[in-house]
Amino acid sequence: MTGSGMSTAKQLLLSIVATTISIVLTFGTAIWLEKGKKEEAKREMVMMILYDLTGSIEQAEQADSMLRECFEQQVAVAENPKLLEQNPFIFTLLLARCSVSYTETVEHIFSSNIETINTLGNVLFAENVSNLYRLRREYQQQVCQQLAHDVETLGGCKDYSQVMAIDFAGQYILISGMLLNEMKEKLAQCQQMMDVSNTQLEAYRQKRQDMMETSASDSISKALLEEMNRNYQRLQEAQN
Repeated sequence: MTGSGMSTAKQLLLSIVATTISIVLTFGTAIWLEKGKKEEAKREMVMMILYDLTGSIEQAEQADSMLRECFEQQVAVAENPKLLEQNPFIFTLLLARCSVSYTETVEHIFSSNIETINTLGNVLFAENVSNLYRLRREYQQQVCQQLAHDVETLGGCKDYSQVMAIDFAGQYILISGMLLNEMKEKLAQCQQMMDVSNTQLEAYRQKRQDMMETSASDSISKALLEEMNRNYQRLQEAQN
């Protein structure tokens, strides 16, 4: 082969190599970027779910605390029934706070779309999350709703017999404590599976709260309230 022929072959080879490298880099970069997007989506979904469940557990903790306060008041009334004569509404506020109110948006997203499970990429995590949503429903039904039903059946919680008829210690506090403990254990397992620390979860919570505080809807609500006050002022001035 002549020098000219070798030079042409060398150039052709270099061209093929360059083209191959270009193709590899192009598709490799695309795959890498796509993988990065999937990881971001997965992380955001995990944090959103854990944030939702953490809020649910906090509500259950508050209800559990009120149940224990109800029991302390029950003991006080048992020792001194005149407390009910002095204030027959001792239990009214406490019982009203023995409740939970969950926003089910995240749960619906998680449970109604099979792609959510695929995005998470961890069957055991998804199973734990499903159990947590089941547990929080059980807490709402077996503790909060059942207590409200029992109080309504008794006709209230204002006289001595009504107060003593409620089994705070052996029924509600026991069930509440068992469900709450199981929820906390499963949440800790979920965090461990997806490598999410308490610090990271708290930072995500703070970010969400900051977003809510600066949301456009808050500004609109504030503007509407200001408009309402101006309208009332105008109406009062017109009447005078």
